[in-house]
Amino acid sequence: MNSYSGDIPRLALKTLQAFAQMYGRDCRVVRWAWAYRRLRNKIWWQWRRQALAYLYPAPPRDGRLHVFWHLRGGLGDCAVARLSVLALREKLPQAVFYYHTDSPRAAEALFAADDKNVFLPPGQPLYHRYDVAFETCQSFKVLRVNSRRVQAVAPELEPLLAEMARRQEPFAFFLEDNYLLEDLLGYFAVQQGLPRAGLISYLSALDFDPLSASALPGELTAPERLQKWHLQGKKYITLHDGIDATFSLNGRRPLKCWPVEKWRALAQQLKAKYPGVWLVQLGGRNSPKFDFADVCLVGQTAVADLPALLQGSLLHIDAESGLVQLTRGLDTRCVVLFGPTDPAFFGLAKNVNLKTGPCRHCMWLLGTAWHVQCALGYPSCKNLDALTVPAVARAAEQALDEKLK
Repeated sequence: MNSYSGDIPRLALKTLQAFAQMYGRDCRVVRWAWAYRRLRNKIWWQWRRQALAYLYPAPPRDGRLHVFWHLRGGLGDCAVARLSVLALREKLPQAVFYYHTDSPRAAEALFAADDKNVFLPPGQPLYHRYDVAFETCQSFKVLRVNSRRVQAVAPELEPLLAEMARRQEPFAFFLEDNYLLEDLLGYFAVQQGLPRAGLISYLSALDFDPLSASALPGELTAPERLQKWHLQGKKYITLHDGIDATFSLNGRRPLKCWPVEKWRALAQQLKAKYPGVWLVQLGGRNSPKFDFADVCLVGQTAVADLPALLQGSLLHIDAESGLVQLTRGLDTRCVVLFGPTDPAFFGLAKNVNLKTGPCRHCMWLLGTAWHVQCALGYPSCKNLDALTVPAVARAAEQALDEKLK
């Protein structure tokens, strides 16, 4: 991870920064737009949050460090960021962590609420009232440090914070406005051959294993949670087709979703070979309902229900999604259908990661539109079109046979 101090990665960062700035050098309007965005971020967001923070109760000033975590992105992004949370928890076992998530209630699927793990309500992330504040998605960013409190309550954290600052300094251009430039950081991580959590591991100076898989809390995966759907003790496979519910699709089909007719053919083949195994469909508002599923739970589960449902599954079949990333902390194995995204970046070693077809990954090329729009103008993803039902069925059957033997 410390190879980021070398010339090749530094040059790659400079190249991406130059690309971001290139079209503004000779365009006054673009330069003004950049300046306006920076000023707006400073005045509207930073000062507004700081002002609002005084209208809300602050965490207690006791003998514990109070740490704010803004887990940005969808459930999968939060599941990846969880690795950094756990790594810091090892260093600060007595600290209180406060979670603000962009994906509603995502923290409830990742942590057990207690006196050291507090879930914050939706709204403005008012991190100025906390002793230390961090933000994660593709990257890791230090938002605030109350040096006096850290020195008084957790002086052992000071060397780590200093190392974070040192490592984040070459990334300052991207981290200053990481909402706008986060995709470039993701592109940088892919080009450097990193797994999904690799950049977070480095920028946080926690140097955790980005491929690690610490188990989710037992209370989240307890089999008793399955009783409400009569699945406790049943043999079932989970299916998921869709993307994060925070996206507005406006009737469009997500680019990384397999065609529904192929899902239907796969289900028929699995039911024929495993008649005693149920097919359970999971999903939210961006998932179509499969009439061929034995149990359709689309829109009927809370986020906190997902760990138990996935843990009880013999196999999870999905496109690359947040549910797949959630299984990092579970025993469940997945068959993952990759289309526009990169399996080397998103894939987990325990899973069967399937990718074929003519195209390399195209994620981030069109901003957030890459979720629903092909960069080359095709109506669907050529990689997923090339992924056949027999190929997916073979992978699923092999994984199921290993589980059932």
